[in-house]
Amino acid sequence: MAGLTQPLEFRKYIRTAPRPGFDTVPYLDAILIAIFVALNSSAFVLAPGAAVQLPRSQSLESSQSVPTAVLTVDRNELYFFQGRKLARISLEAQLREFVRDLEPEEGQKGAVLLIKADASIPSASLFNLMDIARSAGFTRVHLAAELKSQQDALWDE
Repeated sequence: MAGLTQPLEFRKYIRTAPRPGFDTVPYLDAILIAIFVALNSSAFVLAPGAAVQLPRSQSLESSQSVPTAVLTVDRNELYFFQGRKLARISLEAQLREFVRDLEPEEGQKGAVLLIKADASIPSASLFNLMDIARSAGFTRVHLAAELKSQQDALWDE
């Protein structure tokens, strides 16, 4: 009758006592889950903004201590203002808000917008950005560039 109620006789494979030794599988599972949680909750972007290849120039101007906002434009014409990504439509509103929030100090001549644009950006887009900045209330607009090294100067000649 035992063959009918227990056809495969699994009882002989079941152990009632735990196996001796250290079981690592639960600890590995916990470590794997912790890694997944850490990866899903971490920010993969280390610094906000975009990496742009600035044009090179031998004449760079030093800036004075006036309120300066930074607008970064990458080669795909993505806009990053003060480290936040912006749509082209909301760019002028954000620039106006920055100028409006400034408290003018004594002897201050207004805010400066520093445009860090990729070297491949068309000049028409740069002039359009300058016009937007002027209409937003910036008194000066500067273009960022990298200092041209001696080797770069030799290649340009």
